[in-house]
Amino acid sequence: VCQYIDMICVNCFHGKTKVTNSRPHKKQSGTWRRRQCESCRTTFTTYERPALDESTMIHYPGGDTNSTKAPFSLSKLTLSIAASFGHDTTARQLHSLPLAETVEQLLITQVKQPSVDDILAVTHQVLKRFDEVAALQYAASHRLVAATRSRRGRPSIR
Repeated sequence: VCQYIDMICVNCFHGKTKVTNSRPHKKQSGTWRRRQCESCRTTFTTYERPALDESTMIHYPGGDTNSTKAPFSLSKLTLSIAASFGHDTTARQLHSLPLAETVEQLLITQVKQPSVDDILAVTHQVLKRFDEVAALQYAASHRLVAATRSRRGRPSIR
């Protein structure tokens, strides 16, 4: 079954391609599709995965009874992660977006209605596994640092 989808060709940048084959991933949520350009006939593969898009509303606490909702933004999460790599500009450029996508996928699979606290906790956990200094910077900038230990002088994470 061929479907015509508005997707740009990776070879000639033509605006229309057709899907010639499509299958779900066996181990992850997502689909791979084989596409063919109508103009140059180049065949290429795309990988599609679920995302927290702008229809996913995040609950932001706001005082006693007030709370606001705003759409999830992968770009804001990416910038927030990039800011934690002040010590390593190469990691900032190369790893901020993949780390944000990892956080997004964990939120999709683990949390039905993510809150700001969920996003902060998962992001901190991912950063801690990747780069402890970046995780500490992230925790400090998002007020996840509770207090300073008196014996060693290192911050403790809530």
